[in-house]
Amino acid sequence: MAPGGISTGLWPVCKAAGWRRLRRCAPVLGVAIGAALAQQNTPGRATTTEASALRHEQLRGVVSGRVFSNVNRNDARPALKVWFDVVARQRGYILDSTVDIVDSAAEIRKRLQSHSVELAIIGISEFLELESSNLIVPVLTDARTSQGGALYSYVLLVNPSSGVTSIASLRGRNVLVSARGSGETGMAWLEVLLSKEKLGRAASFFASIKVADKPQACILPVFFGKVDACVVDEVNLDLAKEMNPQLGQLRVLARSRPMIESVIAVPAEPHPCQEELIDRMLKLPADPSGRQLLMVFKTERLVRLQPGDLDSARELWRDYYRLPGSTPSSPVGSASAAQDNRVDRRQEEVAGKERH
Repeated sequence: MAPGGISTGLWPVCKAAGWRRLRRCAPVLGVAIGAALAQQNTPGRATTTEASALRHEQLRGVVSGRVFSNVNRNDARPALKVWFDVVARQRGYILDSTVDIVDSAAEIRKRLQSHSVELAIIGISEFLELESSNLIVPVLTDARTSQGGALYSYVLLVNPSSGVTSIASLRGRNVLVSARGSGETGMAWLEVLLSKEKLGRAASFFASIKVADKPQACILPVFFGKVDACVVDEVNLDLAKEMNPQLGQLRVLARSRPMIESVIAVPAEPHPCQEELIDRMLKLPADPSGRQLLMVFKTERLVRLQPGDLDSARELWRDYYRLPGSTPSSPVGSASAAQDNRVDRRQEEVAGKERH
């Protein structure tokens, strides 16, 4: 019997039927592009002759590689481009559109400074790096559920049978971290949480800390006692519990403030078709090709950012960058690991001197 009296037969059920809904947002590029192309070729649409009379505009988009860490880049790039072109045709113009995937805020800054980008889809930490430049304006973010808002929390989960009753009692335990995008927000929150409890950095506090590529790969090992704790966003946790109520037995040891993790932003200098594009983004769920595109990016809908939506993320990343060795240019958790390596080397040196 598994923890909580649940048969071990639950494991394959979770991996198959129980998690089908979690995988409903798997990339479906062929369908997305097919639907988009079908709209382009629908009778009544502009013919080649008519197209020559349409006005032409340019749209150069950049997307952060961090946002696409769990999405196939080869799927995402053409899906975005096709959708941009369809939206333009619906609005009566033709877009000369390109989509580039970049890997740093510095690259995005260069594009903004050279006026070679009209739309940016980036992680919250990258936006906060660029915010003071006054080159970029956040407009939209994604909402993970059809009913709920755009903000959601991260939780630190433990199995009640593990005997863990406080964050301090996790010392020397094994932990998994899952997060939207690259996993940076979940890791940053865990580091800040340990700091506030005066428990040091994650790499030295835990016996091991690993990033899980999928939420279920984080939650299930805790349920079955394979690891001692995990960090996961509450949207995926609630969905997991909906499909498998037994997972509700897991205990939430700590919960972050609700926050957002990505933004769709535009340059401070407006683009001619900017408002039309934003309007169509908000209406994506209303048409089949739009819904398919949202599935590619594993979200339900896009919403306008509201006053205060960025505050909790600003606080988290401000606190994280105050930790020794943590900088915007270094991967989250790398400073902690490097610090621990230095400690290990010092300990080895001391031990070597004592032996001699």
